[in-house]
Amino acid sequence: MLGRLLVIDGDIASRLALKARLGAANHQVQTVGDVEEAMLTGWDASAVMIRNPDQTALLRDLMVLKRRLPVPVIAICDAAQRAATFRAGAEYVLDEACQDSVLRARLRSWMARPTEAEGGFSEAASDFVPPDQFALLTDDAVLSSEWRCAVEAAMGQRLQVLSHQSLQTQMPPKLAALLVDGGLNGTGLQYLADLRARLLADGRGTALALLQRRELADEETRALEIGATEVLSAGLSASRHKAELAARLGLLLRCGMEGERRHSDVRLARRLAMVDPLTGLANRRRINAEMAATAASGTSFGVLMIDIDCFKAVNDTHGHAAGDAVLSAIAASLSDEIGAAGQVARYGGEEFLVLLNSVNETEAVSLAERVRHRISSRQVRAKGLAGCVDLQVSVSVGVAVSEQDGAGEPPEVDELLRQADAALIAAKLAGRNLVMLGRQKHAA
Repeated sequence: MLGRLLVIDGDIASRLALKARLGAANHQVQTVGDVEEAMLTGWDASAVMIRNPDQTALLRDLMVLKRRLPVPVIAICDAAQRAATFRAGAEYVLDEACQDSVLRARLRSWMARPTEAEGGFSEAASDFVPPDQFALLTDDAVLSSEWRCAVEAAMGQRLQVLSHQSLQTQMPPKLAALLVDGGLNGTGLQYLADLRARLLADGRGTALALLQRRELADEETRALEIGATEVLSAGLSASRHKAELAARLGLLLRCGMEGERRHSDVRLARRLAMVDPLTGLANRRRINAEMAATAASGTSFGVLMIDIDCFKAVNDTHGHAAGDAVLSAIAASLSDEIGAAGQVARYGGEEFLVLLNSVNETEAVSLAERVRHRISSRQVRAKGLAGCVDLQVSVSVGVAVSEQDGAGEPPEVDELLRQADAALIAAKLAGRNLVMLGRQKHAA
């Protein structure tokens, strides 16, 4: 079943007919005659659909439902009631005479939208700025002029007008909603599909709406199936529809802002999965993936396995805050020294790994020595348990390179890491603050 719908309708024939239509569309349906009966059902509905030809009663019922039920409310009414039902709190409004294909498409679209409780992170990314702009994609000067005036009157906002040619280069930033001119011959559907794919590829949550020149059920259904948030009649730009337009554009704005927030959460989650939160460097997962990709490309590469000497003593003597300061300072030194020559990652604990591109042994060892000297020649200012302290730290480095003067086959990534790790251990055993080179063993 697609969803659980509670239908409120005082006309028994009407509600049974709607139940049959919804059941045929694979929804689980319960029907009641009025709001009071609905409150007594205790039925866990995904959404409530309400119909009442008496506008005053409908608006009263909507306000009761919005106060008492934490689910979307869909009002079924005619065109004359739409603006008032939106103002009363209905999330969605369905035309009483809509075709089955439109009914199904709209319900699929509405039911698929996450509720506020289904958000991503409890706190939004600190750099997330909600989009708040509308745009219209059209080459029709008359349509764009009418809708500029309508959006300004309804929302108090400026409508950007985009030509099809301008959109071929770059999508404007901060777009909450993009209206797509459906045209007179259905070309808008193709543009809508292309934009939907482009937004998904770019990781953007901009809400899309098709602007219909002619109200065609098949076109509306197709637009919703493609992924449009809403389908609007081009005639809504008339001043008499100002209230309804404001309500429907308000929904588009909210959907676009929420879509962008969700995509921002996804981007943040991906970043957190690949970045060490303390140092800002790539983490073990990220650098392992980079090494695998480099090895698969067939190019030579090198790795530096770097470990902070006597790091446990720093934590034990000065506290973990001082230890974090040392880790951050060394991460910054590594990033500065390596620069464009490679990628730096925190590999675990006090261990760092550097992936060097297209290097030989001499170049890798030389760079490792520069790193070692830079770190050992500087002090790290840290806040210890007894106050600020200047700490002298050093690192030991194990070096391994994927090609050694053409002798034998280049080692696999795991073997290269084993060589670098063995060289690092040798540097530790030899007295620390040293660089050692690891090499692949060959049979005699």
